[in-house]
Amino acid sequence: MAQHGFRPAVFVAALAAFAALSSAAFAQQELVVRDGKSEYAENCAVCHGDTGKGNGRLAEILTIPPPDLTQISKRNNGVFPFWHVYRTIDGEYPVKGHMFSPMPIWVERFGEDESKPGYMPAYVRMLVLVHYLESIQEK
Repeated sequence: MAQHGFRPAVFVAALAAFAALSSAAFAQQELVVRDGKSEYAENCAVCHGDTGKGNGRLAEILTIPPPDLTQISKRNNGVFPFWHVYRTIDGEYPVKGHMFSPMPIWVERFGEDESKPGYMPAYVRMLVLVHYLESIQEK
């Protein structure tokens, strides 16, 4: 008759599997954020600043100053509105000062690059950018 109970070997194996999956997921998240940081540096920092504080080198000449992107969660009761930010970047949600303004509609701009070698699809570029913005939120 088999006994049911705690089996240390099974527990250790399960714990090791969980740790490996967690480590892999963490490594993947780091890659996503790194790619997002590259997109940000190439496309956003000129207005929003290297650290997202709204102090890029073009900020002072804009009619409407760019917002501090490190405060998105704080402005939303501590919750990062992931899909709202995505829809803002893709142009679905208009932003005061955008559209006939300095900020381009990124889905269009990124879409122009899709057929070029080495470029990710526009939606992936926007997703990694949003993940990066989520990673720079101040508590």
